[in-house]
Amino acid sequence: MSTRPDPDDELMDELRNILRRTDPVPPEVTEFAQAALGWRRLDADLAELLADSALEADALALARGGDGRWLTFKADDLTIDIEIQADGDARTLLGQFAPPLAATVEVHSTDGTVVSSAESDDLGRFRFTLEADGHVRLRVLREGTAPVETSWFTV
Repeated sequence: MSTRPDPDDELMDELRNILRRTDPVPPEVTEFAQAALGWRRLDADLAELLADSALEADALALARGGDGRWLTFKADDLTIDIEIQADGDARTLLGQFAPPLAATVEVHSTDGTVVSSAESDDLGRFRFTLEADGHVRLRVLREGTAPVETSWFTV
């Protein structure tokens, strides 16, 4: 019993080749997608993005005040609030945990390297200054519990 090739397969291959040549996927989209899928650790809890002032209506974003961007992430037992402020080419990340806790906070780049690391204070506050923009995530290391990682975001 022979199987006949589907005549649509050849057409679909030709369409794929045309689209690759005329409208390729931007390299940063591919890089971000690979980072999102490839660098997720199974030993960490995911803190999902709940709010991003860049996506909110103007009136709601203005209610928070300031020129920065605000993000809120939520894991099972931890909320992470972050403000991103532009200072020339540098970016300052100000963060706070709820409930407050002392922890090590790492900033990871899409290639998996730790760009910066800091300790939060007793009120759960932490601060980073990053010299470049790009896609990053935070990894929170706490004593006696699994690490928590935020989803990827742009600074």
